Amino acid sequence: MSNKIYIIKDARILGGEPSDILIRDGEIAEIGRNLDAAGAEIVQADGLIALPGLVDLHTHLREPGR
Repeated sequence: MSNKIYIIKDARILGGEPSDILIRDGEIAEIGRNLDAAGAEIVQADGLIALPGLVDLHTHLREPGR
């Protein structure tokens, strides 16, 4: 399994100040400004808000077709 590294740039964490988020092997490794890592894939998130995972609780459990 390859070691994936991502840097999410300029995301507002919970609506705070813009920060970078370094993700290494699927886990947040560091949060700060102007982060850099060799071979990292950059995801530009200027103007976006970073939140914990959200779940849509609106479901319909009934017979198909209704």
